[in-house]
Amino acid sequence: MRGMPALSPVAAIARAQDPDRFLCALWCPPAVREAAFALIAFNHELARAREVTDTPLVALMRLQFWRDAIEAPTPREHEVAAPLHAAIATGALDRADLLAMVDAREAEAEEEGFPTTGAFHAYLAGTAGGFCVALGRALGAPPALLPALLRAGLLHG
Repeated sequence: MRGMPALSPVAAIARAQDPDRFLCALWCPPAVREAAFALIAFNHELARAREVTDTPLVALMRLQFWRDAIEAPTPREHEVAAPLHAAIATGALDRADLLAMVDAREAEAEEEGFPTTGAFHAYLAGTAGGFCVALGRALGAPPALLPALLRAGLLHG
């Protein structure tokens, strides 16, 4: 569209891979918007870890890549890892929130599935709920609201 700024590469990934969340991110304040796009793209990359392989060990290795990228002192040359690192460096995204999202995805690598309803709920809380908490924190949600965001994400998941 004429007059509209071009999307950043990570925003284009977010739009292509998770259009609903992308549209929601457009309502984020401009100072947080790129971090929201990076979070959406990161969430997609985590979901792909198990989708692209039939081997649980390979899925776990892909998740380890993301742990390492989050904890790295310098950005990795990757279309999502670099903007994610920038969002962490500016304080828009919290490392602990992102690492918790990675940890929650390990349950997908299990070949037997979820052994109990509680395990499935924990997975949803860590994945969709973790996404909501990370974005809520980036948007300045007060700490008292984070449990409600976690629950909303769990229900959305």
